[in-house]
Amino acid sequence: MNCLSINIRGIGGNGKANWINKIKVDCGVSFVGLQESMCSNVSPGVISNYWGGIGAEFESVDAVGNSGGIVSFWDPKVFSRDKVIKDINFLCISGILTEGLVRINVLNVYAPHNNEDKRGLWQKIVNLIQSIEGWWIVFGDFNVVRDLDERKNSVFDPVGARDFNDFIEDAGLREHQLKGMKFICMTVRQGQCKLSKIDRFFVCDGIFNSWSNVCVRVLKKGLSDHSPIIFSVVDFNFGAKPFCWFDSWLDKPGCEDIVRSVFSGWTNRGPSDLNLLNKMKKLQAALSNWYRSWSILERQNEASLRVDKEKMEILMENKGLEEEEFWIWSECSKCLEEIQLRKNRDLKQKSRVKWASLGDENSNFFHNVVNGRKARNGIPGLMVNGGWVSKP
Repeated sequence: MNCLSINIRGIGGNGKANWINKIKVDCGVSFVGLQESMCSNVSPGVISNYWGGIGAEFESVDAVGNSGGIVSFWDPKVFSRDKVIKDINFLCISGILTEGLVRINVLNVYAPHNNEDKRGLWQKIVNLIQSIEGWWIVFGDFNVVRDLDERKNSVFDPVGARDFNDFIEDAGLREHQLKGMKFICMTVRQGQCKLSKIDRFFVCDGIFNSWSNVCVRVLKKGLSDHSPIIFSVVDFNFGAKPFCWFDSWLDKPGCEDIVRSVFSGWTNRGPSDLNLLNKMKKLQAALSNWYRSWSILERQNEASLRVDKEKMEILMENKGLEEEEFWIWSECSKCLEEIQLRKNRDLKQKSRVKWASLGDENSNFFHNVVNGRKARNGIPGLMVNGGWVSKP
């Protein structure tokens, strides 16, 4: 289920319906969440303009005067709603995802500005997540950042960031790394451009672990000072390569030194999950550079050993080898065997990883063999005193 989130800054603006509809069509969106609609009593006609026709279901939270307001609308063929929970700062739509019949709870949030009001909202959301079963997608405008680097030319609030990070941990939510633009909200005041990352997507562990190909992208700004965010189950860019580690690396010189240098020189900064992600990215880059250099040296060493070994074998055909020459031949053979053993060790580890992720292609055949053997060896009953006694 692909989702779109944006602080629309007024649902009735000229051209906004066509703008959102184009994003929906281009990205295959089936659930749209709007914040700050600045509207009460949203009509089906307005939703049909944003959706591009009739057929969408929707729910809304009315604005207070010209402030706030939340709207969510979706494709009922993809998501079947059976429960709605409303609050002045959030709109929760709970239902069944038709593909896979999984319960999904989609929470559209527009957080207040005051820290005390935010803390109350965070606690409400934690209680809601703990009280309803199913997977969770939480998105919207949270009006707070997680780290100092997520603001530019504006004041960073460490208390609000701490409360927000505590809420994410208490709710058991995970955040995918954003792709595209770094900042989502851009406001110009007194000739200065202020940037921040206050709009985000969070998911529960179930979605994070089961939907491994999720991509969260920030699109270019259009008719709002907030950029749209797309939560897409298909990542067309395929994302970063997974972290790779071979056990044989520990036997190679320099590997442990690389790991120690990265970890000992690292300074913890920011939220724990983002901090761990950045630390592993730095380790991955350092190991990649080390392994690239090591591979070049190993190939050169292997080629040199083969040349020396072949020279000794040519001499062996013409005359008996002297002790020193025989030692050279035996050492070359020994080193080449060790190189081949390391390669075989890596291949064995690769095969185990592929088997764990892909399974055995012939598992159906082997299950049939086992089941057939069980049927042949089974004892369905016994003949007792001329009568048949079936197995109970």
